[in-house]
Amino acid sequence: MHRFKNVAKAWGKGIKHEDFMPVVLIKDPYSWMGSQCRHKYATFWGHDDQHCPNLIRWRIPDEDVPSEVRVKYALQMKLYESLLDMWNHWYEEWDAQTFPHLTTRFEDLLFHGEEVTRQVCECVGGRFTDYFQYVEDSAKSQRGVHKGANGLVKAMLQYGDPEKRLGGFTDRDRWYASKTVDTGLMKKYGYTAPPLPSD
Repeated sequence: MHRFKNVAKAWGKGIKHEDFMPVVLIKDPYSWMGSQCRHKYATFWGHDDQHCPNLIRWRIPDEDVPSEVRVKYALQMKLYESLLDMWNHWYEEWDAQTFPHLTTRFEDLLFHGEEVTRQVCECVGGRFTDYFQYVEDSAKSQRGVHKGANGLVKAMLQYGDPEKRLGGFTDRDRWYASKTVDTGLMKKYGYTAPPLPSD
């Protein structure tokens, strides 16, 4: 797990990590892979704009070989079988933790922000004020990996359209995903698998 191994670049020095309750944001794995295609953060794998998420290596047409992913964490590089394998492991690790933490679905925060924020505030013993305001611009800077990030309306259009959920997936990617995704996590967080392509 990555707890206690990172320090926030701004205002992080001297802060005791155990004094904070982590809030984990989980995203539907199919949508999350699309996000990785648009903003790869610290992930490295064989893909391009026409072949992403490239779960199965498209350059090997006669055999289903997963496209390995390397991730640069603060203290190490880690290798995963595929982008979906990375999603599985990341959230399986969080799910197995015994220390207090809160996992919130990205989609719930996006489409029901005020209600979710109220519930999170109450969960941790805070008081929710009557002043809630959506931020319409992207919360991320428009430089580097975040260049082109969605604001509120674009995010709602992106994640509210089921047709965009599988953008870039080949039939081979979809079959691999159906066999590889952690169905326990999918069920626990209320995500449903997309229909499989017809043969």
